[in-house]
Amino acid sequence: MSRAVLLVLWSALSLLAQEPPRAEPAPEVPVVKTALPAAPQAVAAPASEAPAPKPVAPKAPLQDDGLLDPAWFGEGVSFTKGDDVDYFWVKPGLNLAGHTLFMKPWEDPAMLRKGRDGKDNAKATEITDSFPGMLRGALTGAFNGRAKVSRTEGDLTLVGRFVDANAGSKAAKWLIGLGAGSETATWDLKILDPKTGEILVAVHHRAISATAMSNIQDKLVKWADKFATFIGTQATR
Repeated sequence: MSRAVLLVLWSALSLLAQEPPRAEPAPEVPVVKTALPAAPQAVAAPASEAPAPKPVAPKAPLQDDGLLDPAWFGEGVSFTKGDDVDYFWVKPGLNLAGHTLFMKPWEDPAMLRKGRDGKDNAKATEITDSFPGMLRGALTGAFNGRAKVSRTEGDLTLVGRFVDANAGSKAAKWLIGLGAGSETATWDLKILDPKTGEILVAVHHRAISATAMSNIQDKLVKWADKFATFIGTQATR
């Protein structure tokens, strides 16, 4: 075989043995990332502004060694000290003539003085039941027809409560005297217009039975007469 033929065959075999050329990779296309729009957030409705708290009026201080609490009477009462009535207030210009006072059953005893025992509480309960009747009789006499007092109805209301009672000691009254064993009772009383709640008369008083010749019931009867005369003079014309 001629040399030229051999060279052609060798060249052909060399080309077959070579790996075919690899295709050039396609250039990467840049990916543009588009952020999704955020979901709209709910806009909270503005909270309605809470009304400003009303200023709390300062509580009036207790009087009479803690037994007179002005809060029980209500606003607008300014007490005056007296002789037959220890503390009182009457609405200026008040005239009870032509009205009927409903003598409402009194509230249960409040017993504001600490340290009272069972006898003291029993005495307070006893006079709570009996004292309104004493007042009703005394006021009926003092009004003399200009105003009326009823235990069932009325356009005005009289109510009260005992805030302290001391049953005392009969033995101490007899054996020691000089105020030992004294019985005492302290109460609040008010006349009001039940339709409006307006206070017309406010009273705070203490009765003392210091001798063996009397008891607290006697003192309550006497004071009822004094109070009836006081109110008849102050508020009936």
